[in-house]
Amino acid sequence: IYKQMEEMATTDGLTGLINHRTFQSRFDEMLRRATRIKQPVSIILTDIDHFKSVNDTYGHPVGDEVLRRVSAVIGQEIREIDVAARYGGEEFAVVLEGTDRDGAMLLSERIRKNVSAQIMNGGSAEKAFRVTLSLGVAAFPADGTRKEKLIEYADNALYTAKRSGRNKSVAYSEDLAINA
Repeated sequence: IYKQMEEMATTDGLTGLINHRTFQSRFDEMLRRATRIKQPVSIILTDIDHFKSVNDTYGHPVGDEVLRRVSAVIGQEIREIDVAARYGGEEFAVVLEGTDRDGAMLLSERIRKNVSAQIMNGGSAEKAFRVTLSLGVAAFPADGTRKEKLIEYADNALYTAKRSGRNKSVAYSEDLAINA
């Protein structure tokens, strides 16, 4: 019973990924460990492109299935030591231990491509559709050392991906910060 209660408190019921609160705690732990042993950590923030139109067109049960499918792809792509979370709504976060910005961009692109290859069920074969993701990446210590800044930078990169056409991965850079 205790194990069930703990899982309910730390896991998002729809996607099976950890919830936002647990993500924050696990990210803190990873950054402390990374600082101590001097290794990189990267964060990927991702958002399903035009998710509101999925719900409006196909209904919320189909939208829920899209969230489950996207989270399943994310879960399949990460390692056991990494953390994947439902960050909020149609947003997901991934923290990659021992991974620099280049490694995070490789994973980000793999997730993006695998999600866009999924055929979603819109209720019938004629209504099948696909979804895409926009993703933003930031890395410790290259981009910053504080959790809040890394999240902000990954979010800035995510919104740059959205503003520049969606369905892409963008890594944080100082040029991006200047343009923001």
